[in-house]
Amino acid sequence: MEDGAFRKAELISKYLSGDLSPGEQEEFRQWLDADAANGKLLAKLENEKQLDRDLRFLSDVNSKAAWENVGARINNPVPEPRLPVYLGYWKYAAAVLIFGLLSYAVFDAAYKPKGSVVFTEAKQTVGNDVLPGGDKATLTLADGSIVSLEDMENGTVREENGIRVSKKDGQIVYELVKQGNNTAVTYNTITTPVGGQYSIVLPDGSRVWLNSASSLHFPTAFIGQNRDVELTGEGYFEVAKNEKMPFIVQAGKTNVSVLGTHFNLMAYANEGVTKTTLLEGSVKVGNGSSSRTIVPGEQALTGENVQVRTVDTEEAVAWKNGYFQFENEDLRTIMRQLKRWYNVDVDNEQQIPDKHFTAVISRNTNLAQVLRMLEMSGELEFKIEGNRITIQENK
Repeated sequence: MEDGAFRKAELISKYLSGDLSPGEQEEFRQWLDADAANGKLLAKLENEKQLDRDLRFLSDVNSKAAWENVGARINNPVPEPRLPVYLGYWKYAAAVLIFGLLSYAVFDAAYKPKGSVVFTEAKQTVGNDVLPGGDKATLTLADGSIVSLEDMENGTVREENGIRVSKKDGQIVYELVKQGNNTAVTYNTITTPVGGQYSIVLPDGSRVWLNSASSLHFPTAFIGQNRDVELTGEGYFEVAKNEKMPFIVQAGKTNVSVLGTHFNLMAYANEGVTKTTLLEGSVKVGNGSSSRTIVPGEQALTGENVQVRTVDTEEAVAWKNGYFQFENEDLRTIMRQLKRWYNVDVDNEQQIPDKHFTAVISRNTNLAQVLRMLEMSGELEFKIEGNRITIQENK
């Protein structure tokens, strides 16, 4: 990590506590003169009421997780800064705030692509709040009946044709309880709403996690040459190994064929491209006219053709692990993710500013807190009115 961010924090904290040396006073003056935004930041840190609000905000932030994530990303674990917190002395608290923000969002130029935003300060402009999504889904059975899984108690949902469908600890499990050659194959569909997620264990033992606004259409028993399912939205697959019966996922024009592996498939219609990210084994990805085989650490992008690139797999599956993870991500893409998870709309989507962010944020975080983290750039202000987000760019 570049030392500049920490040097800036050191100079500010020394200024607030009156400990600047003559040489540091000149360095600090040059920093203030370099950008008007620096003076605004200093004024905020000298404001006791604003400082108190920001410190309370930081107390809710999981800085440790973000710090460890950044350390791993630069292949050099970085110890989290530890400063004494003298809450009775607001000038020392200001120094803690600076280092706290840096430890949460150590998104500096050493590994952050040019153009990304460095988080430097917090604001109080968001307003209302929206709770995060959760485990919500419906199961459509072969006879057309629809079962809401959110409030259902653990136990058997349905048992027929030798297949038992049960809810167990927040997931749906399909089990073959009667072996036979006359097992009738019917199809079920599990669907998550906007603001929902759910996991399912398929009849062959494969497990699928569905992200919000997604669905999986599948047979209640896998019989024949292939294990065929259909996906809309996004799903993470841990496929049970069966070399004699390939597992094939159809997602629009994209088909993914595996024998047994772990991969993430993102196929939201409004994302413009389908992304298949491989964590284990090998996967064949095709779109009808071309196909490519990828290895762990690679991602296949399917549009008019299939392109392959090396990616950070943790970013692709962060949603399944309970996080938003943005790596120099543009604000339009971020807002689409927030819309799906918090069930909100964004005003003037075509006019969303061209800003990029790098961040790791828990998906259990309320929307207002997420937006406040983005506001730390000092370049944007967000407001929540009902279920709508408005974005204003600071000129």
